[in-house]
Amino acid sequence: MVDWLDHTILQIRALGARRVLEIGCGVGLLVEKLAPGCDVYCGTDLSPVAVQRLRAFAQSKPELRHVEFLEREAADLSGLPLNSFDAVVLNSVVQYFPGIEYLHLVLEQAAGLVAPGGHIFVGDVRNLELLPVFHREVQSAKVSGATDAALARKIFLSIAQERELVIDPRYFQGIFGSIPRISGAEILLKRGSSYELTRYRYDVVLRVDREAASADSENSSLVPDMKQGESEGRPLATDPMAAAFLQPLGMELGDVLQAQFPEAKLPAAVIALNQRDFAEIVQASSNAPSDRGDNELVEASV
Repeated sequence: MVDWLDHTILQIRALGARRVLEIGCGVGLLVEKLAPGCDVYCGTDLSPVAVQRLRAFAQSKPELRHVEFLEREAADLSGLPLNSFDAVVLNSVVQYFPGIEYLHLVLEQAAGLVAPGGHIFVGDVRNLELLPVFHREVQSAKVSGATDAALARKIFLSIAQERELVIDPRYFQGIFGSIPRISGAEILLKRGSSYELTRYRYDVVLRVDREAASADSENSSLVPDMKQGESEGRPLATDPMAAAFLQPLGMELGDVLQAQFPEAKLPAAVIALNQRDFAEIVQASSNAPSDRGDNELVEASV
């Protein structure tokens, strides 16, 4: 974590910002390192406990007494002056957003607060392109000696159960087409030693150079066309809300399988990717295994 934090601080300091807004400041890891070198530093967080503790901590440190903390959700940037910051920072927070549309709303508002020539730093973004590789590494470590079929199925369902927002870098590379103030994006590899926080994540620096589009712009929606990526078979991001809604269905499926195969080692809850997948598993459960090989196949399917 020290290695991860040190390299993140270097990335942000390289932007040369003296007026910083941090969205989702959490326990204040960045505040303590960055704020002493800033003329203006404002941190927001959804948690009242986190904000209260940070206010008390800042008041105990002379070098942090100029820092302002606001209790609010990420998309609520009301009351902050336009063009008043050199940089807006969202570090290791977007994975907890409910969806890509919410992130887009936050970035749209953040772009209005950044002065021309400034930046938006989005750090520690989980990479959708590497999500299957990540879950393969996790499941391979958890299920030593599993058959290829069992491992593949566990990876399949782990991806389906993904409750965090995992984003394809293509989203950021095309964002300036829908948020006019953003003129470009730089995708940065995570620096430091090779471990989970660097192998499967990346940082993004968005440049803010142009003025906002006129009110009579023909573009009535600033949210990117998510269906375009889906038509290519490559979505731009996971859908955390859909995964959450599927949880009751998965629990019901788990009960059905446990009743059908009481001796099988089944997970407490199983997430079905879609109706077709759900139907296939339920149909398979109607055929009781006749030997150990069949039982292994059933376990692989869940």
